[in-house]
Amino acid sequence: MPWSAPPPAPQCPACRKSVFATEAYMAADRTPFHTRCLKCEHCKKSLTPANLNEHQKKLFCPFCYEDLFNPQGDIPERVVMQVLPIQGMFIVEQKLKEEFISPEELRKREEALAAAKAWEEATGKTDHNASSIKIMETVSIAPEDSKCI
Repeated sequence: MPWSAPPPAPQCPACRKSVFATEAYMAADRTPFHTRCLKCEHCKKSLTPANLNEHQKKLFCPFCYEDLFNPQGDIPERVVMQVLPIQGMFIVEQKLKEEFISPEELRKREEALAAAKAWEEATGKTDHNASSIKIMETVSIAPEDSKCI
């Protein structure tokens, strides 16, 4: 088998010179750049892999990239809204009007609300202070020479 020359080293798009593995940084599209060529095309600011944006084999800092490729002229500002619970509970208003609900449906809803309320009372909120008071009363009643096991 005859000898053949190795493939040429890839070229850096910024400086058009050969890039070897020891001095290369691969961009998102697997294009190799010299580490010294990692500069913004627009403002010439040095870039790191964390703040690098690429467009058509050219590198840009985040600010220049936003200004050039994401213009904000016609787009209104976003309004951020946060929904907070009222007293720890989200209150959802009913969407159905009561006049369109049958009497049987109303009765079922009332029974479900009554069952939910009874369940909450039975399993729910116990007063922790009341139970600690009972324990303190029991301890104070016990004779002083008693021992715990």
